[in-house]
Amino acid sequence: MFLKISKEDVGWSRSKKALPVFLLLWLGGVFLALLYLFSVRVHLQALERAETEELLDTYLVLHQSPDNSFGTVHLRGGSSLQGLTFVRIIQGDDQVFLVDEKAGVHGLQGLVGLSSEVAGIWLRVEIDGKEQFLTIITKSYKSGITIQAGKESNGGYLLYQRLIRNTFFIVLGSCLVLWPVALFFIKLSLSPLITTKERIADLVNRSSSGTLPESGNGPELDNLYIQINRLLRHNRHLVFEMQNSLDNVAHDLRTPMTRLRSVAEYGLQAENDPERLKEVLSDCLEESERVLAMLNIMMSVAEAESGTMRLIREECDLVVILQQVVLLYEYIAEERNIDVVLEGEQSLMMSCDATRISQVWANLLDNAIKYGKDGGWVKIAAGQTDQVVTVSITDNGMGISENELDRIWERLYRGDRSRSQQGLGLGLNYVKAVVEAHGGTISVVSTLRKGSRFIVSFPVGACS
Repeated sequence: MFLKISKEDVGWSRSKKALPVFLLLWLGGVFLALLYLFSVRVHLQALERAETEELLDTYLVLHQSPDNSFGTVHLRGGSSLQGLTFVRIIQGDDQVFLVDEKAGVHGLQGLVGLSSEVAGIWLRVEIDGKEQFLTIITKSYKSGITIQAGKESNGGYLLYQRLIRNTFFIVLGSCLVLWPVALFFIKLSLSPLITTKERIADLVNRSSSGTLPESGNGPELDNLYIQINRLLRHNRHLVFEMQNSLDNVAHDLRTPMTRLRSVAEYGLQAENDPERLKEVLSDCLEESERVLAMLNIMMSVAEAESGTMRLIREECDLVVILQQVVLLYEYIAEERNIDVVLEGEQSLMMSCDATRISQVWANLLDNAIKYGKDGGWVKIAAGQTDQVVTVSITDNGMGISENELDRIWERLYRGDRSRSQQGLGLGLNYVKAVVEAHGGTISVVSTLRKGSRFIVSFPVGACS
């Protein structure tokens, strides 16, 4: 898989990622090449110096050591310099200059101009009109004699120059090799993502309910796949719930929309009856308000879930708001013969959004009455302790089963026993969002067929 080249591997996006790797490899190669050339230079120069010193020592052994006096050096005509290019013997103001026969007289003329203190490796010297490279050493002895000797080093210098040229071309040519290598390393580093992409694409193409393997991939991929699988399960759960919820929404909206169409058709049949037309328009307005209310609730829930709910806070009396809500639902409760009782504190001041808090109490009271039993009761209690302000709404209605207690707060969820009543399954989800936006909490205690108790608490810090 990694040796296969695709358009993505040589694309601009992949190339941008490979460029730092390429530069790192190439600059590393340049550094190693320079280090290699430096070590070769040091080694060759050390060899040149050692060879020159050895040749000078051999020459001095053959022509008697100059340790005693200048006069002890025997200069034999036509004698070889043992491979040296020249030998200069200095004592005070006197000096003797010996040049190898190959250098000739012209060579002597080129070397005489050298300073007696010059020493070094691969020094440029003009001999017989040609540029030569010499290794020159200088030795001083106790007798006051200084000997300067030089050896031709063209071979070593040219060898080093060839190494420099060859290394340059190798470093330059390495770009052609290192660029594919850099692309390969980038592809290798991205292989977990590529594998993950292919596995997810396979799941999508097969539309299966499977998941990614959560073990055997390495610790990093295992943790990643665990999180992806968790997200997959959550999304599948949301899709399942959304499908069920959309069925409920369609059912709840179908009734007012069908009624709205029927009323409109009925009105078209009474073109010459103003009173009848006015009645029809009134019914249409009522049905459209009902549909609009449903849509507004859905928008409010979405706003709450996204965390963008804006609260218009003002000083309000929770007890007064509760009294207004109780009064609003008084006639509905009388129709069901349900007794609604408000008890507790006479006044509880709080900084809150009065409209949204009213909707909280209205939703909870509406549910208590809607799912209560004929001849039953609903008790509303409001009180304050040192830490919290608490409002509880208790009824003796149908109650909530234990396996549904944690799900009633979910968006668009409706329990089995609640489907007989009109609704969208948005109320409690919205209630929870509003309470939490005010810094409060809401909980429920319920026993099936015996009733429920919803408890809303606000911290004292939110109250004045």
